Amino acid sequence: MARRRRGIDPWLPWILIACSAPTGRAHEGPDPISHWFFAKSTVRNGEVEARLGPNAKVMGDPKLVEDRLGSALRFDGVQDRLLIAPTYADARDYLPARFITVAAWVVVEAGKPQGAIVSTFEKDGPAERGWLLGYDDKVFRFAVSTVDASDGDGRAAILKGKTEFEPGKYYHVVGVYDGAEMRLYVNGQLEAASDEQHGPIYPSRYAGYVIGAFADHDDLSCHQGLIRDVAVYDLAATEKWVKHDFDHGSDLLELDKVDVADELTFVVPPYLQFVTTDGITVMCETSRPAKVTVRYGAFGEEPVALAAEKDDQIHEIRLKDLKAQTPHHYQVEATDDRGRTSRSPLLTLQTANHADTPFAFGILSDTQENPHVCKVLSDMLWMQRPNFVIIPGDLVDSGPNKRQWVEEFFPGMQPLASRVAFFPVLGNHEQNTAHYYNYMSLPEPEYYYAFRYGNAQFFMLDSNKRVDPDSEQYKWLESQLTESTATWKFVSYHHPAYSSDEDDYGDMWKGESSTHGDLRLRPLVTLYDRYGVDIVWNGHIHSYERTWPLKADKPAEAGGTIYMVTGGAGGRLETAGPVKPWFQNNVKHGHHYCLVSVNGRRLEFKAFDLEGRAFDFMTIDKQSPSEPLDRRQAASEQP
Repeated sequence: MARRRRGIDPWLPWILIACSAPTGRAHEGPDPISHWFFAKSTVRNGEVEARLGPNAKVMGDPKLVEDRLGSALRFDGVQDRLLIAPTYADARDYLPARFITVAAWVVVEAGKPQGAIVSTFEKDGPAERGWLLGYDDKVFRFAVSTVDASDGDGRAAILKGKTEFEPGKYYHVVGVYDGAEMRLYVNGQLEAASDEQHGPIYPSRYAGYVIGAFADHDDLSCHQGLIRDVAVYDLAATEKWVKHDFDHGSDLLELDKVDVADELTFVVPPYLQFVTTDGITVMCETSRPAKVTVRYGAFGEEPVALAAEKDDQIHEIRLKDLKAQTPHHYQVEATDDRGRTSRSPLLTLQTANHADTPFAFGILSDTQENPHVCKVLSDMLWMQRPNFVIIPGDLVDSGPNKRQWVEEFFPGMQPLASRVAFFPVLGNHEQNTAHYYNYMSLPEPEYYYAFRYGNAQFFMLDSNKRVDPDSEQYKWLESQLTESTATWKFVSYHHPAYSSDEDDYGDMWKGESSTHGDLRLRPLVTLYDRYGVDIVWNGHIHSYERTWPLKADKPAEAGGTIYMVTGGAGGRLETAGPVKPWFQNNVKHGHHYCLVSVNGRRLEFKAFDLEGRAFDFMTIDKQSPSEPLDRRQAASEQP
């Protein structure tokens, strides 16, 4: 039975019938302030014509799908969305201020942590503003942030429904806020309610007003599935209205289960993570939930099959108990719930070498924003047949933008990434996004970790977070270095402690003084001096630079740590400052990749430009254990 709430508009005894009308049929009671349905008559010339309210701009390439009851738009889950307005200010006249009802008919093809049907919702750390009707991995959600319940930044209450949606089926989803209570309905039934929020809706500042996405200034999560109809009211609907609106469109539930994808494909083809002497992780992403099996075996042996534990879209399978230093073949097969199958080509991998075997690894950093350059460099690196690759950050230009991962980073890294594992660190452009953690398979806590390969140990840090002596990362690194018995000790993180860049640390062209690097990272230098770290690799600056061996913040003739900026794998290039700083050995403007070869106590380093020409070369010969300490010799040659 309908209940009357505080702040409910006097129109609410009316029964509203607008949300579910796929062709704009007649209705009783007040109109929504905005209403969109999707048909050939409304979707044309890159725009959706609204029945009421503002038109929406088509972003990406959503497809119109017809059935016997009408039509809907299919969104690809990567970039498809409808932009009603880029900010709250642009949509002010069409957004509810105090009361809201938002209703939609929708098909979800695949759940995701921040799935959205329609939203103007901003999430900036703990700050949350606006509202969102959407879903997570299993159930529908409704989020609202209000002024009176905020602490200044805003804090949303999020209702979660009880019905676990079935991919391919239509659902009627309604979110209601009446100034004092939030309610979420699924197929006409109340599934969640909360009185946590009260007062006017807290308007977003940077979030777009969009259908088929959650999109604020630094995050984008697009809907994968169908949306048939969306209506937004500046009234709080009664339960009677919600039930009537659902009944009005309930024929949609009788439609055959929607084919939730045109075909089963690899959105991200197989790639490799975290190789060790006895194991490696195979990952991929499919266009829809599927069961994934990896068939693998050593060369000359019959393959065995290992299936993922659950059907999903992003798949992570750890191959264990492998033979060290051994080449294997593998193939990934995905099968969906309709029995459709997609197979990768037959691929190869090799487990990590023994400590006494030579090895080589590549360095590619700041691949962001330029998949063409990244592809050229990664192809050249693949021709060198490295054992693995490290990436010192900024894999993409905007971490929250899924399109950049699936259309830029991973295509730019193939076929290299399908044959050898890569070990990344977070850059500033990843923005600590969930996509990074979803796509990478690394030891906890993932933003810092260590790994062994051959006679070397690598320590990977997140320079976006604290690294001062009281920080978690500093203490962890000191503990790791204290215990390390590796012949070679390497460190990688994104921001450089030493750099001659022209303007990032003071614009020297304008006569400003420069800190010549990120001073936040300098406390780590004392650890490198104390524990004999050999080389530190960074990105962030889109150029190449190598220092002399440094110790106690001074060039050293013997011993010391070499610092390298290797940020030339795709990002817009930067230039060195007008004067040569005391620490600089070599600097180079241009896109590049690096190759490091280790044979026992000898290391060779080479850097190659976009044309494949070597422009820097360095060798390090370490003293044997019987020789006096600090007699390491380093020589460099620039072809």
